[in-house]
Amino acid sequence: MRAPIAYGVPLLLLLGSLTAIGQAPDSSHAGGSDPDLPQPQSKADALSGGAQLSSQDSEGVKKRNFATPDIPHKWAEVPSYQGKYFSILLGFAGIYDYNAFSQDSDSITQVGRQRDQWDDRSTRFILTGNIGPESYRMHYFAAYSWNGFDADENKKDTWEFTDLNFTFPVGKLGALTLGKNKEPFVYEMVGDAAFLPSLERVLNPFFTSRNVGISLSNTAFKKRMTYSTGWFNDWWVHDKDFDTAGNHFATRVTGLVSINDDGSRYLHLGASVRYAGANAGVVRLRGKAESNVTTNYVDTGNIPASNQKEFALEALWTRDRYSILTEYVRSQVNATQIANPSFYGLYITGSVFLTGEHRPYDRNVGFARRPIPRRRWGAVELAARYSRLDLNDKSIDGGVMDKGLLDVNWFLNRRWKLGVSGGFANLDRAGVNGFTEILHTRIQYVF
Repeated sequence: MRAPIAYGVPLLLLLGSLTAIGQAPDSSHAGGSDPDLPQPQSKADALSGGAQLSSQDSEGVKKRNFATPDIPHKWAEVPSYQGKYFSILLGFAGIYDYNAFSQDSDSITQVGRQRDQWDDRSTRFILTGNIGPESYRMHYFAAYSWNGFDADENKKDTWEFTDLNFTFPVGKLGALTLGKNKEPFVYEMVGDAAFLPSLERVLNPFFTSRNVGISLSNTAFKKRMTYSTGWFNDWWVHDKDFDTAGNHFATRVTGLVSINDDGSRYLHLGASVRYAGANAGVVRLRGKAESNVTTNYVDTGNIPASNQKEFALEALWTRDRYSILTEYVRSQVNATQIANPSFYGLYITGSVFLTGEHRPYDRNVGFARRPIPRRRWGAVELAARYSRLDLNDKSIDGGVMDKGLLDVNWFLNRRWKLGVSGGFANLDRAGVNGFTEILHTRIQYVF
């Protein structure tokens, strides 16, 4: 049990007890006067960190008129029910991409020829709500997804539950989440990925998208701080032996250094740590090139190891329409046969909303939510990102990949988004330096 002790679980449990005592009662809402903040129904809902759906918008936001046709407001209320002891909300997330590539001969030698293709990035049906009286409400969240055309390649079922969890208030300690959900590690993962400035994440080699476990979340210092910690192991879901399945422990802490009254200017800082036990005695880190359909550009292969220990830093600065988001992750693999190699990843993203919007900051969970257009023709965002993944160390030649990216995002209304992204990936691996040009387009609808 030294791993969870080393990674702060008891410390955060104690912190939750002490800081909560001095807090005034908090509303379940995210705080501030920004009308674009989500509107959770309960404390458990607020601290669960689940995806923000359009039905959670404030009444003022729901009444905004946009030029792009959408479901009539009255129709949107049909798949929901709000009772005294039970509520239900049906949601849908559809994300569909087209990816095109141009490679030099060295890139083809390294990773093979990448095929231009459509990708069903996500077709997800969502069921969420609350159970219980107003004095004590449990929150539930389920997302059932089609894994698209790459199910066989990734050894996944065609349909599966992406998320299936329940969140219970536990007094001053916060809220306890049980089931399949996200590990509290790195901003890219815990946030609403569909509404990040860039279309795809960078730090995939360093986290597990979903895992089965238990986590505790809470806020402190009048919601100027959030923290979440948990233990995860999916051995019983995948019929594994507990002794060979990796135990994961993760903790994330954030601080809101400053924020103005309407939430349009703020500085967020965060740090997270993660202990990931090896699966069947091996650890493997790998990542793709700014697309869900490419082969793995960086890949350590199977490393005989007992675990990996990871540390991450994050920062988000927003000043009206401008923002900068950056993260750094370091992973130390406990592989004594090859002198314990260390790997890292980082990125920095700058964005500007030409139409003046910003991403509202949710003080319950420590990340920025989706932007809501102010104008009839929607919101337009320009973003640029540089990133690096370095999976080279000791005798491991997993590759070093530098990427540059430009994005244009058009949020047509509360639900529709169109995106186009262009850039390059430069891969240095096995003594060869390959170059790939990438064009990535997206059609997104979240209901």
